[in-house]
Amino acid sequence: MTRTKGRTSVLNAESIVDIGKGEPDFHTPPHIKEAAHNAIDANFTKYTPQPGIPELRQAIARKFRTENGLSVVPGQIVVSCGGKHAVDNAVRALVRPGDEVVMVTPFWFAYPEQVRLCGGTPVFVSAREENRYVPDPDDVRAAISPKTRLVMLNSPNNPTGAVYPPVVLSELAALVVEHDLMVIADEVYEKVVFAGATHVSMASLNGDIAARTVTINSVSKTHAMTGWRIGYAAWPGDLAERVTAIQSVSTSAPSAISQRAALAAFEGDQAHVAAMVDAYAARRRFVLECIERMPALSAVPPAGTFYCFVSIEHLVGRTFQDKPLADADDVVRLWREALGVSVVSGTGFGAPRHVRMSFAVGLTALQEGLGRIERLLAE
Repeated sequence: MTRTKGRTSVLNAESIVDIGKGEPDFHTPPHIKEAAHNAIDANFTKYTPQPGIPELRQAIARKFRTENGLSVVPGQIVVSCGGKHAVDNAVRALVRPGDEVVMVTPFWFAYPEQVRLCGGTPVFVSAREENRYVPDPDDVRAAISPKTRLVMLNSPNNPTGAVYPPVVLSELAALVVEHDLMVIADEVYEKVVFAGATHVSMASLNGDIAARTVTINSVSKTHAMTGWRIGYAAWPGDLAERVTAIQSVSTSAPSAISQRAALAAFEGDQAHVAAMVDAYAARRRFVLECIERMPALSAVPPAGTFYCFVSIEHLVGRTFQDKPLADADDVVRLWREALGVSVVSGTGFGAPRHVRMSFAVGLTALQEGLGRIERLLAE
């Protein structure tokens, strides 16, 4: 039982409203599920080639060429067990002990740990809130040292929702080429953009940067296929062969059935993608309107993804029931214990005075969760 000012509530697992989870509430589209059923019925349940089945690699290469402007062939594609696995493959292939890896903060929580596991050192470049979380190329330049091997970029960005403009990407690309570096471009939220924002793949800018860029993507967010665990990457030069060797001694290829489903996602009807983004746009407006009504909170309107990165700066240093609120962890704990509302602390993203809310969850959950927070803050 948890007592809050003027009221008592009994919280259990069923009463928790999760408005932080980064997973679409939409179901995988029927034609994709049908392809999986057909694969099972056809006994397509054996091991597949390590980098993925040929027809899926062909479809992915075609997607990169037509949608992203990348000059790639199927031999440069490796299909992995999710986007996180694709990023990990890239870090393992490129980073050696003692190497430095420049990454923008706030960052997706896995990046620095993946680098550290390979003996590398993450070097953080702050993307400032006043710049809408778009990194300043001059800050990136200042972070580059003789030990720098790699730059990791994520646009559209989790957790901030920032979409890097082409002019910024061009300046970053010039830095990478100038210093003879490599880039991991994580683009898993490429389809989820709003308010006139446009996603541009870094590897599409010119041949010099294309030769240095690993482009990461997955079907998880675009096609509501998180549990299918299919990620993929386009590798420059002969890196696909090296990564295939790495994957062969770790996970091997992803599920054969999931690969057939992913093939249907690429080759089948795409109407569900626009429908989901339209729904996210409406939820985004609702979340921003709610935050606007709460003086203790603020947020930069996200240009992409389905996250709102919320500043809790005005709550830090205050107390609730004689408990001080020192950072986002304390605020997250308070909201969960006192309200039954779950959000994600920004501490794991390198931003301990922010929390991440998700509008991938349904509107009903957002209405209930934000309503509870608003009532508490009003007290």
